[in-house]
Parts: sequence; structure tokens; C-alpha cells
Amino acid sequence: MKRVWLATVAVIVVLAGAALSGRAPVESPLPEAAVQLRVELEQGRVDEVRHTVQIAMHNDGPSKITVVQVELQAPSFKGAGPVTVDAPLPVGGLRVDVPVSYGTGSCTGDDLKPKSAASHVAFKVRTEDGRVHDLRLPLAHPNAMLDKLLGIDCQQAYLDRQATFTFGPWTPLPSGWVSGTVVVRRVGFPGTVTLQEFTGSILLEVMPVPLREATPKPYGVLKPGEDELRIPIIVDGERCTPHALAEIKKPYVFPAFVSLDGGAPLYTELKITDAEVAAFKPVIDACAAGHTQM
Repeated sequence: MKRVWLATVAVIVVLAGAALSGRAPVESPLPEAAVQLRVELEQGRVDEVRHTVQIAMHNDGPSKITVVQVELQAPSFKGAGPVTVDAPLPVGGLRVDVPVSYGTGSCTGDDLKPKSAASHVAFKVRTEDGRVHDLRLPLAHPNAMLDKLLGIDCQQAYLDRQATFTFGPWTPLPSGWVSGTVVVRRVGFPGTVTLQEFTGSILLEVMPVPLREATPKPYGVLKPGEDELRIPIIVDGERCTPHALAEIKKPYVFPAFVSLDGGAPLYTELKITDAEVAAFKPVIDACAAGHTQM
């Protein structure tokens, strides 16, 4: 399964009068060190699903402040923007998190390990006197987290230009399972596309038939001159306990590993549409009810 990872970068800024505010104050300058803001960039399991990161903020200054707007300014990503918040930060460094979208990686060429450009976090911060000040804090550069997020998006964009990996029509089975196909369609890559393997999600098993777990790898090879490959599968419920159903963050993420002309396996995910969600719901319901016995 796709690994969950966590990376943190930190930077501290001291707002001293108008010098670092990015905007001249409306009235008199702020006292020295009126705002000391520390920020960390993190990502957890839920953020991976939502394509977000957490802006973790700490107020190390002498007075309470309130963050009213946050924006991740990452030139290597597009589609993100400012987020309006109401995040009081008491003194003492108590951590307050704000989730923000990082957009979609801007990818050029076929570089699968691109490096992200220098990035910042922009804030609007309200001090106790009611005034709002602009802050712009640089993130560490190079940045391992943003590099990895950019690499994930660029690798997926690259694979999408070569072939698609989807599901085919579904047939309900008396057991409560469904049968269907995994479909590989050529898009732009002229050579051999090898589907090394695919796996189920936390709740659902996806297995080639008729050998299921005993199926040898690779699961399928799309040869030059062929435009489509279909692999028969069966989808079964796996761990549909009340706890798993309550805690699951990625019910419909199905990892797959693909090689192009015998190269290193590349991670992708089988594409999910509304048809899959509708087909899988009875499987999960039957699994939860204990009705998936052969």
C-alpha cells in the first residue's frame, strides 16, 4: 500500500514594526517583537486523500494573535489559493493546525523526480489592537515534502500520458461479491506496458481470477501493437469491522505497479468512478453483515 509519511520544516519570523509586515501599519508601528510566529508544514493520512497539507502554527510572541488568512505560495504547484480562517493563537507556543490545498504539481517533460521551487506561507494576522498585518514566511529550500508531493503528481501525469488503468463492467455475484475486469488502454507509449500487480484497498480485496492470490506476476502485459488488455478480477470484502469502517480514510484507493519496457515499477492507482463506488457498496455492506461466505 502507499506509505504514509510525515515531513516537517520550520521557520520563525519576528514582526517588528513595518519592517517585516509587508504593509505599512495604519497607525503607529508595532512594539519590537510584537509577533513571533513559528510555522511547520506537515502531511498525514487524511491529508494525502484530500490533497492537502497542514500549516501548523505556533505563537511564540508575548501577546495573543489571530490568524485570519493562510496561503501556501508554492510556485511548483497550481490551483491553490488563500484560505480564510479564524485561528486564535494564544501565547506559549500552543500548536494550531490549518489544512490548505497545495494544488496540482506543475510538471514539464518526463522528469519523474523534479525539485520544487522555493516556497512561502503567507498570513494575515490580527493583533490584539484589532489591526491586521501581512506576513510571508519562507519554507526551507530544498524542501523534501514539497519535492515528494511534486514527484507524485508528475509521475502520475507521466503515466497518464502513456496508458490508463481502470475497471471494467461489474457483475454482482450471489456471494455478495462482484466480478469485473482491470482494463489497461494504451494512450501514448508505443512499447511494452507491464501491469506488475494491483492490490485491494483497506476494505476490499481485488484479485485476478481464477487463481486469485496464487496468480503469478506480472498480472498482464500489453504488447506493442496492442491497444487494450483486460484482466478478469473478483472484488471481495476484507476487514469490514465497525472499527475499520469508522476509521477508514481510503476506502477506494487501489494501488497498482506498472513497468514500461521493463523499467523500474512505477506506482499508480486504478481509477475509480461513480460506477465503482456503486458496485462496491453492496460488497462492503455484505461484508459488514458477515454475508460474504462462498
